[in-house]
Amino acid sequence: MIKSIRTAGLALALLVPAAGHAQEAFEQRSGIDLEVGLGAGVSPAFFGSDSYILSPVPVIRIKRLTLPNGRTFGGGPKTGFSIGPSFDFIGKRSAADHPELAGLDTVDAAVELGIAASYRFQNLQVSGAVRRGFGGHEGVRGEIGLDAIFEPTDKLSVYAGPRFGFADDTFTNTYFGVSAAEATLVYPATDVDGGLLSTGLEVGARYDFNDNWAAESKATWSRLRGDAADSPITAQGSKDQFGFSLAVIRKFNIGF
Repeated sequence: MIKSIRTAGLALALLVPAAGHAQEAFEQRSGIDLEVGLGAGVSPAFFGSDSYILSPVPVIRIKRLTLPNGRTFGGGPKTGFSIGPSFDFIGKRSAADHPELAGLDTVDAAVELGIAASYRFQNLQVSGAVRRGFGGHEGVRGEIGLDAIFEPTDKLSVYAGPRFGFADDTFTNTYFGVSAAEATLVYPATDVDGGLLSTGLEVGARYDFNDNWAAESKATWSRLRGDAADSPITAQGSKDQFGFSLAVIRKFNIGF
């Protein structure tokens, strides 16, 4: 049963390496190269859970924006610096959906907005993102990654590398903390500090069928660290968090 949208693949930034031949033909024309897609993914039911759910994975990605004055953001050569907005969505967490959370308050769905940047040099790419939450949490969360990129053909791109997640106290206490009012024998009162949230690996691939269509997939593993790993919520679940997603992408080139 699909209980919430998990958006490991949803980002308004060029952080997933891809074949660049479809972009280069539009670099000199003002307009936008946009990718919109939809797929499915398997991910933990909530942070620290050892149960998994199948959820839709939307993809919205701005690949290139060229203004009438000729200034271009994104696109271009496969080396260099890219910057853009970053977006994520965290579904609602409640004991009604997950009885193992009995006694804990419901955490409403949250939207995260922020900025992402990456730098690629030949077959290596460093990327990072930081976002602030609105709704279910008002903390700050982000990731840093390093990828080795392989392009055996001009249509196929494969990448793999480590990931480091971090968050502030507000985020970690929302999803891993237990207030005095919530405390039970199973979930004693717990205050959780921010900092390094997780470490892990990500492996992904993209295949561009033509100038209009592509497919992407990725598999992730992360292990919760610090106070998040020691939380009584995680103790009832798992420190190891796995994910997999597959999406079909439609590419649009809109001039203005």
